[in-house]
Amino acid sequence: MPSSQKKPASASRLWSGLVPDALGVALLVVLASGALAIGLLADRTLQGFARQQLEDLRPVTGQLLAAALADEQSEPAALPDNIPDGLTAFTVQRANGASTQRWHRGPAGGFQPAGPDELPTALNQHVTAMPGGGELVTYWNEPLRSTRLGLIAWSSLILLVALGSYLLIYRRLRRHVEPMEAVERNLNALASGVERELYALSLSDSLGSVADSWNHLMQELVDLRSRGESGGGQGDLAGAALQRFETRNLRQVLDRLPIGVLRCRADGHVTYANDCAIGLLRQSTPPTGRSLESVTGEQVATGLLGALQRGATTETIDHQTGSGENDSTLRFRLVRTGDKPDAELLLTLEDVTYIREAERSRDNFLYHVTHELRTPLTNIHAYAETLSRPDFDDETTRKECYNVIISETRRLSALVEDILSVSQMEVGSIRLELADVDIVRLVRELVQDNLAHAEDKQLDLRLTLPPKAPRVRGDKQRLAILINNLVGNAIKYTQATGQIQVSMEAEDGTLRFSVTDSGVGIAPEDQKHIFDKFYRAADDEVQAVSGTGLGLAIAREIARLHGGDITVESTLGKGSTFAVQLPVVPTAVA
Repeated sequence: MPSSQKKPASASRLWSGLVPDALGVALLVVLASGALAIGLLADRTLQGFARQQLEDLRPVTGQLLAAALADEQSEPAALPDNIPDGLTAFTVQRANGASTQRWHRGPAGGFQPAGPDELPTALNQHVTAMPGGGELVTYWNEPLRSTRLGLIAWSSLILLVALGSYLLIYRRLRRHVEPMEAVERNLNALASGVERELYALSLSDSLGSVADSWNHLMQELVDLRSRGESGGGQGDLAGAALQRFETRNLRQVLDRLPIGVLRCRADGHVTYANDCAIGLLRQSTPPTGRSLESVTGEQVATGLLGALQRGATTETIDHQTGSGENDSTLRFRLVRTGDKPDAELLLTLEDVTYIREAERSRDNFLYHVTHELRTPLTNIHAYAETLSRPDFDDETTRKECYNVIISETRRLSALVEDILSVSQMEVGSIRLELADVDIVRLVRELVQDNLAHAEDKQLDLRLTLPPKAPRVRGDKQRLAILINNLVGNAIKYTQATGQIQVSMEAEDGTLRFSVTDSGVGIAPEDQKHIFDKFYRAADDEVQAVSGTGLGLAIAREIARLHGGDITVESTLGKGSTFAVQLPVVPTAVA
């Protein structure tokens, strides 16, 4: 590039360096001028205040001294203690010129007799009349004589602090700007063709992190250029750059996948793990370079590497980790990346705990449903065979058979209804037929329907209702299922001769319906799961009672669909209280 084209750039860099310096110096001058101006103004103000104060003190001090020295035999030791420091000397001229007494302030601060030549002549004077005739002359220092020196010292200090701050800030700014100026110079040299060797464009390590990043970039460019030259041209250079760019992008995508990814050599050592895999394997640091066995455990590593040795291209292993609440199941899938024996392995990891839980819930549900269906169907089949015998003519037994068949049919119908309700909850297709519901009447009818069942178990079933209660806006049929499930559960899990209390109260726009029993109770670890679908506590007393684990799940879903909820308080072996809160219709009263 011709030299004539370089001058503007040099001038620009010169001006870009001088302008900030000039602005900094100007700012420093302004700060110094301001400090001096403030000092002078303060000096004027303080001196004026001191003069005024001295003017006020002179007559008072003169009167005090005149009173103290009224007697011609008075000595300086008899002077008052509150004589101002500004008083330097004084003389007393007695009446008719009888005698003259002179005192001046000694080195120790007290007053002592002085000769005529020892009195100051250029100080401020003040004359006070003596009580018995004559006059008292006091001599005073100039107030705040050292004020200007102090202010000049403070102003100089401020100026030095400002200068030091400016130099410190300037140095720090230059430390940040200098690397960028060096980068700019190198880029201009590379773009203009002055320098073609990339190594020559490296920066000194003394320029800090910017130099390190720039030197790393230069090394990358040198590597790409050497690959292009060995491969035969700029096209290969661009291809190598594109490949490296795509590789980095692919790694960024893999790091953000919600599925764990592990890459291993054929000898079982990990070469890559994305963030999800590190989290699923509960590793604090990336496991790069470690053996697969130390990362996944011996059982999983043996299974995956064994499948590889058998020549399998894919393999799936489910491995359970942790225990109790920390229990989780990881699913490892092996994908072989090539046909060669030393081909690398690609492993995917996925947390399938929720899938296993769903499968376990489904199996439990099918087991309980099958058991619940078998019992009524067996009874219906047995009693139907009894009725179908040709020699059967006992009228009492016939009625009993009919009653059992009808009862078991109702039981089957309720079970099918629960299954349909659960299915609707799963797909979110439950629709409410809303209307104003007389909740007091509904509860009374449902408790009456369950009274016979309670009497069969010799249970004391009591109902407490308010004389009046607001109506509830809801689906009467669904609310009946909710109440019936809670009352039925209380009867089902309360031992003979136990007690059940059903009550209701309304306050603050909310209707509270509660069922309290003296039954088997619920353990604390089971209370947070009892509203889950298909869940039943593992307690022997609970398992001894038939059930599908759907009633409470359906009841809570119905309560929430009505804008309310269900809570439980329970003690194992002592009983439980289930409480339903429902919003009420404020304008109507039952």
